[in-house]
Amino acid sequence: MNLKKAIRVGLAAMMLAGIPFSSVLAAGQTDAARIRELVDTGMHYYWSGGDVKKAEAEVFKGITLHGRYDVVEQAFAEASALSPERLDFRYAVASARILQKNIDGAIETYTGITRVDPNAFNAYAWLAALAHIRNDDAAYHNYMDALAGINREKANAFRKRFDRADTIMSMAPNQDVPALAHHTTIVILGYALAEDGSMRPPLMQRLEMGLAAAKRNPDAYVMVTGGQPQAGVTEGDMMMRWLVDQGVDRGRIILEDKSKDTVGNMLNIANLLHRHTADDVILVTSASHMRRAQTVLEDALAQYDIDAPVHPLIALDFDSMEDAAKVSDSEKLVVYRDLLRVAGIWAFPGLQQ
Repeated sequence: MNLKKAIRVGLAAMMLAGIPFSSVLAAGQTDAARIRELVDTGMHYYWSGGDVKKAEAEVFKGITLHGRYDVVEQAFAEASALSPERLDFRYAVASARILQKNIDGAIETYTGITRVDPNAFNAYAWLAALAHIRNDDAAYHNYMDALAGINREKANAFRKRFDRADTIMSMAPNQDVPALAHHTTIVILGYALAEDGSMRPPLMQRLEMGLAAAKRNPDAYVMVTGGQPQAGVTEGDMMMRWLVDQGVDRGRIILEDKSKDTVGNMLNIANLLHRHTADDVILVTSASHMRRAQTVLEDALAQYDIDAPVHPLIALDFDSMEDAAKVSDSEKLVVYRDLLRVAGIWAFPGLQQ
């Protein structure tokens, strides 16, 4: 039975039971208003956080919550209960569970989606990624076979993505500044500013490595990135000012200050590199961020048909290079989360990639 017919049958049954049509209509309007409230709450807490106790008291009326992403999960879970045919709400629940590193819960949700929609490519892609993170080769191959059964070409593209991510995560961290030929772009990734708009130590460390790369590659463009404002300035703006103060010509600097997270950042970088033409990219960020950033950037570059190799250059934020080389399951989860997002599988469908 299709959705419209099911609604008609449901309305008829309620009216036969003696429930006035006006009451049925009012109930539908009430659910729609509640769903809008829940979606707005979920996305607000995703982006900005908020007072969890206030959410307990005012939005969820006493349900015990444990953190901002718990609020996101609860909001979309209730929206899904009110509108169970909306698979986008179920995907949002799974994404909130991923953010909380609740892999079992995410698997349960994605599996439920595949039961409703056996051709749910995005759900199977996530199930494959989670099996891969857990080194469950049998489950991984089963899910990849399911993907191939839905769309073989697209499944092969995702297999290549996973292989590329594995290669990047196996690479040793690098602090040796490369000297490259012309048409090189040095990309320095931003880091959240302090509330007063000043730059924090991780960002200063990235800038110092980026400056070393700019000095060794004097003809290279230098791209500074980050669009989260504090005290009226963005990371990109503060980074540009600092580099100019250190003697880097303003004409060499490309500013990317529109993005608010890593995925948006990398897509904007790829777009700018497509317009400015780069034969090589030196990517500068903290060691703890590099594997995720490089994985996402290389996928974004491939989407723009840019075959420029990416040369990672880390600012060390571990006690040693040996510690920096270790890849935890939590880091793998974050890498795959953003890889799937940049590949087009939205975390919150229709709301946020």
